[in-house]
Amino acid sequence: MKRVITGLLLTVFLIFLVIYADAFWFFTVVVLTVGLALLEYYRITVGQEKRLLFIGTLLGVAVPVIIYSFGLKGFGGYLLFAVFVIFAYCLFSHKEIASVTRHIGIVILGVIYIAFFLSHLILLRGLEEGSLWILFLVFIISANDTFAYYAGKRFGKRKLAPIVSPSKTLEGALGGLIGGMVIATAFQQFFLIKVSSNEVLILALLIGIISQFSDLFESLIKRSAGVKDSGSLLPGHGGVLDRIDSLIFPAPFLYYYIIIFRL
Repeated sequence: MKRVITGLLLTVFLIFLVIYADAFWFFTVVVLTVGLALLEYYRITVGQEKRLLFIGTLLGVAVPVIIYSFGLKGFGGYLLFAVFVIFAYCLFSHKEIASVTRHIGIVILGVIYIAFFLSHLILLRGLEEGSLWILFLVFIISANDTFAYYAGKRFGKRKLAPIVSPSKTLEGALGGLIGGMVIATAFQQFFLIKVSSNEVLILALLIGIISQFSDLFESLIKRSAGVKDSGSLLPGHGGVLDRIDSLIFPAPFLYYYIIIFRL
């Protein structure tokens, strides 16, 4: 029940944010989400290295600010700066030389994997009908998660990735893909009427596959750190990173698909 209530509240808030709030407030929520997700990510990956947690989060939170202010063209230069900063910190402040490479990789991965990938939501919002495309993306992912859960409970037999996520099954994954395609078709009939049904089905299938991998990728990080949830901020869902993990890879995928094939 906690999971259902939290999910409904988040869905209502997202719809209001995407449709009615202006670009600045959407950007603000993305920055906040990135910051909370980064805190959880660094907390489970760098352990007691509090200064690395602070530096990594600060460097990551700046990414959506750069994207919002300068677009993609500003990120390359900023990434160079961020890598320089983390190398300089490890050069002068790191006491355990054997773990330097691992910690550099962890911090840089957080900046790219969480901050940069999620910042594509800001870019998506700036496209023509960007708000509808974001809702399209979120509805497919939500349907995918929901249908996968119930299909897995009812028909699940073959494990999808037993070491990383023992509860997920191939049958559940297939049910999630079908559910996402059904919801995408319904969404297209009312909101994306300029997009053909075939294109919507293909997009829904690709987004569904990528979102399932995106979820497993975050589970891989948690398993390697020996934790079940990234945090406990959202009742029934764990942490912020647990809630948005399925969105991390599909967001940039949809953005580049649109600018390459539809603009």
